[in-house]
Amino acid sequence: MTDSRLDPNLATEDYDGTEYDTIQVERVGRVGIVRYNRPDVLNAMNQTMYAEWIEAYDKFNADPSIGAVITTGNGRAYSAGADVGGFESTFTGAKMAPQKKADHAPFDPWYMADGKPAIAAVNGVAIGIGFTSILWHDIILASTEARFSARFAAIGLTPELNSSWMLPKLIGMQRAKEMILTGRIWSAEETRDIGLVRHVYEPDQLLPQAVALGAEIANNPASTLKVIKRQLMEDALSVDLTTIQRRSNENFADARKTPEHREALYAIRERRPPRYHDGEYMAELAAKVERGEAK
Repeated sequence: MTDSRLDPNLATEDYDGTEYDTIQVERVGRVGIVRYNRPDVLNAMNQTMYAEWIEAYDKFNADPSIGAVITTGNGRAYSAGADVGGFESTFTGAKMAPQKKADHAPFDPWYMADGKPAIAAVNGVAIGIGFTSILWHDIILASTEARFSARFAAIGLTPELNSSWMLPKLIGMQRAKEMILTGRIWSAEETRDIGLVRHVYEPDQLLPQAVALGAEIANNPASTLKVIKRQLMEDALSVDLTTIQRRSNENFADARKTPEHREALYAIRERRPPRYHDGEYMAELAAKVERGEAK
C-alpha cells in the first residue's frame, strides 16, 4: 500500500520540452506522466492524441532514466471516448481536418506488453475507448470522482481494443457481460469491488499515490520488468501448461545469470540498496559477469 499522507501538491517537472497539441508530458523522478489535455471536450480521443500518446510512450520506453509511466487526464475527465467527429464522417462523408497519424494503434496489446510498466490514474469519466484503453495498462487506480462505462451497446457499437477478451480476464465473464451488455455507468467504488480498479483515492491524492506506486515499480531492474510483462502476456494467451512451465523455467534460469540478479545478491550480502540504475556501475558489473569475474 502507498502512503495516504503524501503531499497532494506534487512537484512535477517538464520532461523534454516537446510541445504537443493534445497531451502534456512530465516526470517525477523515474516516473513519466502523460496527461490527456483536451479538457474542453472531456479529453475525447482523436488521431492526433493517439499519435502523440505513442510518441510520448516511445520516448519513455527508450529512456533508461524512466522506469514506469502514468496516464491521467486534465480537467473533469480521464477520457469520454473517441471524438464523435470521426464517427459522423462515416455517414456524412465530411472531410476531417488533417491530424497526426500513428503507424499502429496506441493501445495495441503487444505494444503495451513490451513497454514500460503503465499505470492508469483515472481522474474522471472513462467511457468507450477511454475505458477500454485502461484495460491494457498494468494497474488501474481511480479517483472517487471517476466513472466507468463500456458504453458500446447503448450507442449501437461493439467493444473495441480487444476488450471483449481482456475485460473477462480482469473481472470474470458474468461481470464483463453485465458491463458490456448494459452500457451502465459504474462508480469508482463499484469497479474496485469487482476487481477492475486496484485502489480508489480522494482526487488530490490520486496522482501522488500513482507516482508513489510507479516509483516503487521503477526501482526494480528495467530489463527484469520487461521480461515479466512479456511473460505475463504470453502466459495469459497460452492454453498449454507445458509451454507455460517451459517458459517459466527458461526465464528464471536466464534471470539467474543477469548482472541485475548478481547486483541483488551483492546488495543482500552487503546490506545496502541495489544500484540497478547506476549506469556506469551496472555496465562494469555486466562486463564482470560476462567474463565470469562477478564472484
